[in-house]
Amino acid sequence: MLLLDRIISLKPESAVCEWLVRESDEFLVPGSGVPSYIGIEHMAQCVAVHGGACEHALGFPPPRGMLLGTRHYQCEIPYFLVGNSYQVECKMLISNPDGMCAFDCRISSGSQVVAKARISILQLSRGDTFNE
Repeated sequence: MLLLDRIISLKPESAVCEWLVRESDEFLVPGSGVPSYIGIEHMAQCVAVHGGACEHALGFPPPRGMLLGTRHYQCEIPYFLVGNSYQVECKMLISNPDGMCAFDCRISSGSQVVAKARISILQLSRGDTFNE
C-alpha cells in the first residue's frame, strides 16, 4: 500500500513527501475525506522513504522495518480533504546500532501544521528478517 505521491526532499537526517487526497483513496469516507488517524501511516511511509534513501546512498537495498509505536499523535483536523495536498516531514531524533530509531513527524497543509507525532521504528540489519 503506497499512500505517498512524491518525494519533496531527502537529507541524511530528514525527508519530506507529499500526497494528494483523491476520490479513489482506499480510506476515503464519502462526503468527509480520509480520517485523520491515517496520517500515522503517512508518517510511517515517510520514515520508510528516508530509510530506503539512506541505504540506497550506501549501495544497499531498502531495509526492512517495523513501526513500533506512535507517541502524542495530535491532529487539528478530523479528515484530510479531497483535492487537498499535504506534506509529511520526518526528522530523525535518535538512532542506535540495534536499529531502534525515533523520528519527529508532522503533516502540513500549506503553511499550517495539521498533525504531529513521534514515531518509533525498528530497522533490521541488512539480510535479517522478521520471524513469523
